[in-house]
Formats: sequence, structure tokens, C-alpha cells
Amino acid sequence: MNNSIYTLMTLTVGVCIPVMSYANGSLAKVVGSPFVATLIAFTVATLSMTIIVTLTKTPLPAVGTFSQTHWYMWIGGLFIVLNILTLTIVPQKLGVGNTLILFVAGQILSSVVVDHFGLFNFSQHAINWQRAVGVLLLISGVIMIKKF
Repeated sequence: MNNSIYTLMTLTVGVCIPVMSYANGSLAKVVGSPFVATLIAFTVATLSMTIIVTLTKTPLPAVGTFSQTHWYMWIGGLFIVLNILTLTIVPQKLGVGNTLILFVAGQILSSVVVDHFGLFNFSQHAINWQRAVGVLLLISGVIMIKKF
């Protein structure tokens, strides 16, 4: 796939996040718990991925493969739970706009740090004045959107 497809995919998923927040928040109200709503969301996700793996005939790894992993390779699942749970609970309290702005701000700030130091085997991209100004503009935008 070319970069245009990846860009379109990412934008599409970004558009879905407010809808997901609404759907999960609404489900939490009906079932009486954001934790149960998140569990239901993961059940739907697991079933969906099972269908995708089956339809694409993606081979499953041998059981022994898992012994070659390290603990940090498994924390992505924990982070996904934290994302979904946060996006289920917080928009009801702060509003979807404020929630997503803070969500994106956290992603950008951590991305700049990861890039600057080349953490997790990513390419190193030092913070320069243009990136620093971009981060300051982002923080200013977050403050303005939250305040007004």
C-alpha cells in the first residue's frame, strides 16, 4: 500500500474515535458500567479479529513462539484497554472535544520525545525549533479549546 492509503486509513480511524466514545459511553449507561462496556467492546473486537484472521488465512504462530517474547511486547494490550476505557468514561465528564484534544496532545508530546531520543528502535529525529514551536502551538490550542 502507498502512503495515501495509510493516510486515509488513519484519518478514517480518527473520525471513528468520537463515534466510538459515544457508542461505548452509551453502552456503559445501558449496562451500568464502563468496565462491562469495555469488556463488550473487546469481545466484539476479538470476534472481529477472529473473522479477519480466518478470512485472510493468516497463520497463527506456534505456541513456542510466545516463549521468545519479552514482557514489554505485551503491554500494548494494556494500553489499548486504557485507551478504550478512558474514551468510554472521560467524554461524559469533559466532553468529546476536550477528551480528544488531550488525547492527541499526549500522543504528540510523547511522540516528540520518542523521536528525539530514538526510543523503542524508532528513527531518531531531534527536536528542532520548528518542532518546538509546533508543540507550543499545540499546547496553546489545547488551552484555548479547553478554556473557550
